[in-house]
Order: sequence, then C-alpha cells, then structure tokens
Amino acid sequence: MPKNTAVNPTGVEIDGPKLRIRRKLSGQSMAAFAARCGVHVSYISHLERQPEPRRVSPEKFALICDALNIPSNQRHTMLTADAQKRAKAAA
Repeated sequence: MPKNTAVNPTGVEIDGPKLRIRRKLSGQSMAAFAARCGVHVSYISHLERQPEPRRVSPEKFALICDALNIPSNQRHTMLTADAQKRAKAAA
C-alpha cells in the first residue's frame, strides 16, 4: 500500500458509494466480493450503504482493493475526498 493512503490509528476512510460502484462495474455480486475479501457479506453491505465515511483497517483496505484489482498507485481513489486531501497535504 502506498505511503499516502490516509492511514491513521483508527483506520482508512473508505468511500462506500465508490466501493459499490467499483464492485458493480467489476461484475461481482456482493456475496462473491465479500468472499474474495474474506469478510462477511453484511460487512460489505454496511460499508456500501453508510452515507458517512467508514474506517477499515489497512489490511481490509488492501484486501478490498485487491479484490477490485486496483493497482497500488491508484488505491487512493477509494478514499473519501477528505482523506485524499489529508493524504495529499501530508505528502
């Protein structure tokens, strides 16, 4: 994972609506995607449905990005806009 992924002690802010869009564009059902990530389908559902940002562990973030085939140099696109701004400012 690149150094500037807006990781903090409480996790990575993932953008749920972006996650849903990317998952659907990849053609994966929620159940299949959850299985690829090694998490329960309700976890993915919770991430995708929440209007406010959700924090996930850096490890879960990497698993999610891997399941979506997102290269490490583009993983920042899965962060919330605020997290992207903070990462850019810290760089």
